[in-house]
Amino acid sequence: MMQVLKAPKMHMANRPRPLATAIRKSSHLQTVAEVVGQEAVPIVQYLKGKKNISEFKIAESIKAEVNSVRKMLYAMQTSNLVSYYRKKDRQKGWYISYWTLKPENFDYLALATKQQKLQQFKERLHKEETNEGLFYICPTLCVRLEFEKAAEISFKCPECGSTLQHQDNIKTIEQLRQKIGEIESKK
Repeated sequence: MMQVLKAPKMHMANRPRPLATAIRKSSHLQTVAEVVGQEAVPIVQYLKGKKNISEFKIAESIKAEVNSVRKMLYAMQTSNLVSYYRKKDRQKGWYISYWTLKPENFDYLALATKQQKLQQFKERLHKEETNEGLFYICPTLCVRLEFEKAAEISFKCPECGSTLQHQDNIKTIEQLRQKIGEIESKK
């Protein structure tokens, strides 16, 4: 005789949050905007709480072109924020994709994005500290170069021809340390 395993009953506090509640966080929408693009936010808002919605229905509901909606959905799928299945339309012979949000992956994507930002800031900080006081910048802000590269081009801006000026990067280093501190304190 085969034994059937049942999931344990959960108390109200331990239950997983409903789909619509998980996406309500503004940080999730901010992460989507950052990773996929601002155009994807209305798609996420429309899909929350729904399953297997065609890209045509999504486009119609958010008043957007089907191709741009499809592009955003594929970008979201690359980040594992949505899943889909394709079904062939019997009348037209086209394949239609039906999309569903995967809210359980939003926290993971937010964490991965935060870690990537932190790593980029740390790398930039290292570069700034290593080359402290050795940066040159165009007065019209065309370029900012390290000493070696600026010397190679005789301290002339390759874009506009202006003479490059020495830049003290102490404030940049302080700002990077502050950003790193802010990200690390939000753990």
